[in-house]
Amino acid sequence: MRFLRASSGIGIAGLLLATVLTGPAQAAPADVPAGYDCAVTYASLGWITGFTTSVTITNTGTRAFSPWILQFVFPGSQTLIQGWNATFSQTPPSVQAASSWQPSIDPGTSFYIGFNAYGADEHPSGFTLNGVPCAVTFEPY
Repeated sequence: MRFLRASSGIGIAGLLLATVLTGPAQAAPADVPAGYDCAVTYASLGWITGFTTSVTITNTGTRAFSPWILQFVFPGSQTLIQGWNATFSQTPPSVQAASSWQPSIDPGTSFYIGFNAYGADEHPSGFTLNGVPCAVTFEPY
């Protein structure tokens, strides 16, 4: 009986080790250089075939984003019609807004962009500014 208990203990330890070594892969956290941080406030107003947005980008860090690119992902088949205060491009479902009017977003400052799009007025996800994940707040327009 004593041998059985010892082998059970080894078997459980082996099983735990095997689970740790072969468990599901976890995404590594993004390597964000010190001093970069951001927040986005996204407000939208839907209409029959699309929606209008107002996006405020805030630099909550201690280093400037210069130049900058805001990226996000639509949840469906939304299509950009036009945008303002940035140069917009889309490779569905991903959208990029690049600095044009305001080349730098300095620490403690905000910059406003916006766009119109066709499709359902649903919240996008994955907001990043120059690859830095941003805190996001959704508000009514």
